Amino acid sequence: MKALIIAAGEGSRLKPFYSPKPLTPLLGLSLLEHVILRAKEAGITDFVIVVGHQAEKIIKKLGPGEKYGVKIDYVYNSDWKKGNGASVYAARDKIKEPFLLLMSDHLFDEKILQKLNSFYPNGQCYLCIDRNIQGQHINPEDATKVSLNHEPTIIDLGKNLSEYNAIDTGIFLCSPIIFSALKKSIARGDYTLTGGARLLAQQGKLKAIDITGHFWIDVDDVTALRKAKKMLLANLDKATDGPISRLINRKISRFITTWLCKWRLHPNTITILSFILAVAASALFFLGKKELILAGGILTQLASIIDGCDGEIARLQFKKTKFGELLDRTLDRYADAFIIIGLTHAVFLALGNEWVWVIGLIALLGSFMNSYTALHYDKIILLRQTKNQTSFRFGRDIRLFIIFLAALINQLSLALIILAVITNVESIRRLVILSHEYQSV
Repeated sequence: MKALIIAAGEGSRLKPFYSPKPLTPLLGLSLLEHVILRAKEAGITDFVIVVGHQAEKIIKKLGPGEKYGVKIDYVYNSDWKKGNGASVYAARDKIKEPFLLLMSDHLFDEKILQKLNSFYPNGQCYLCIDRNIQGQHINPEDATKVSLNHEPTIIDLGKNLSEYNAIDTGIFLCSPIIFSALKKSIARGDYTLTGGARLLAQQGKLKAIDITGHFWIDVDDVTALRKAKKMLLANLDKATDGPISRLINRKISRFITTWLCKWRLHPNTITILSFILAVAASALFFLGKKELILAGGILTQLASIIDGCDGEIARLQFKKTKFGELLDRTLDRYADAFIIIGLTHAVFLALGNEWVWVIGLIALLGSFMNSYTALHYDKIILLRQTKNQTSFRFGRDIRLFIIFLAALINQLSLALIILAVITNVESIRRLVILSHEYQSV
């Protein structure tokens, strides 16, 4: 299925800051790139983009789409000033089958498009609507309001409706009938997309798809741009985050990620940076001096925080790869080993007891078993989340935080004992839980 994206307008409220509007930067990508790559996540790889205002800049930026792994055709709308309905109508010769209709300034969760796969617009159109009409992501003065009946069929829509029960998200699943409706609407002097959609509603041919609860936002001004940034960063949390990641690390890593996005660094580069910090921390521990141990603890926690940035940028900029995941897991294990070895050597220098190395080995094995069992245990956490059940996850974030705290109070021997005990007890606990889960399958 093709996706038609409207990117022809001037965007007057953002023009003093960014122009053209579709190329407005947001966390390392333009608004239009966010839309394309979100759609690609849902399996859409064939795009038609209608351009108008500063068309040459948009075409130069995106090109034929190869660098995004998609195909892009362009349609120039010389009447772009008249309205977005004219821009949709300009693409009538490019699309002869059902298609997705998206706005270049509306960001959304790709799960919305995946949901549309179960619908087929046979002689009608679908509009995704949000029933949360008081949501913080909505500007009531600018939003297109929607009036629904119980079916739900759309009765009417427009910016000035006095009675309404939903908001237009700007995401459509259309059949070519939309072009006929727009032709009639334009003939009456109404060049807006809403005008054509209203004609379909009057004929009972505009149905609603409820996507309430999913992320979406119309980035129409600077305030909305800030909200979009905040919402995208908030969505970076993972169900498998441990308590330290959730309560401390993410709050800091989001700030760092926002800064790193400006530099267009590849996630793998950040993975390597986190590893280098961990190796530096282990070297400071290994030397065993009190002031160096403190610095090593700080670097350990910093490495833990930076370790979250690679995944955040990969998700924000759609750069997730199988190799990236493998590199991250592999370097994390090496980093854990170096840190525990450095920690053990520091304790050995302080106590002079060779049994310290046995405890260090047990802690190292427990750390590795924690990471190995996590591959299976995380699936249980995700399953429980779908059932609104909570789970506690003892992971790398807690292990490194224990080392950080121990370095602050110069109690590395205590940290080593705690890690040796807790990591192995946790691994055994997971095995018990997984044995019950797998036996019930």
